[in-house]
Amino acid sequence: MAKPKIIWLFTGIIILLNIYVVCFKPGGHSLFPLLADIFPILSSFIAAYCLYGAFHSLRTFDKAKFAWLMIYLGVLLFFAAECIFAYGESVLNIDMDKAFPTIADFVWMAAYIPLIIGSATIIYWYNKSGFISGNLRIYAWSNLPFFAVSGVLFAVILVPIAIDAQTKTMAKFTYLYYPIVDLALLIGAGLLMYITSLFGHGRIIKSWRCLSGGFIVMTLADLLYSYLNWSGRYELGNFIDIGWPLSYLLIAAAAAYQQELVRSFEH
Repeated sequence: MAKPKIIWLFTGIIILLNIYVVCFKPGGHSLFPLLADIFPILSSFIAAYCLYGAFHSLRTFDKAKFAWLMIYLGVLLFFAAECIFAYGESVLNIDMDKAFPTIADFVWMAAYIPLIIGSATIIYWYNKSGFISGNLRIYAWSNLPFFAVSGVLFAVILVPIAIDAQTKTMAKFTYLYYPIVDLALLIGAGLLMYITSLFGHGRIIKSWRCLSGGFIVMTLADLLYSYLNWSGRYELGNFIDIGWPLSYLLIAAAAAYQQELVRSFEH
């Protein structure tokens, strides 16, 4: 079973190495793309491994276990998409950004379905289980600045893509799909973090804080990628490439805290 301290150690090492590769591009055009593709593959694998552990640690197949299963399946599809993307870019030498959307994008898009189902399930479970659910109006008002900033960012970045007549329909849909479903996940994770914060500051809140952090980073990376790639200003080695490995590793930390929480109940 993965321990949070080990995951944080891996996170520090992987992100520092990723920053080095992005800054110095070792190996030039022949080796650099392969090195850049390793980080999201490795990070998504670690996240999938930890999520499987979180799912497996729950003995009773109830709504909580089903929710973690859905999140695991979503991240497992992310891992598959990262592998497909790397194969096309590093082995077949396809410019995957210009070929956008690719098979990898369709796998990524499919991954959000179980992720959203898992988040919705756990929210429903908390509301029906008799736990404190809090006041949703307090949650909404406390997050008003976040919603306002998100609205401005989405208006500035996504509206030009939506009204661009030169962008093909499928590409336009894909550009818009990622940040919009990311925002849906982020709102759900934020709501869970608010509900669980009512229990105090134990392991349960750490899990949802990390999951929310992972979705925040993923949303920002997807939002910036959609805009930069649409405008022709994205190149491999952009600093937003660090965002996806970081988001996966934060999700891995969330799963590790969940495993630790379950173990604490067993002793």
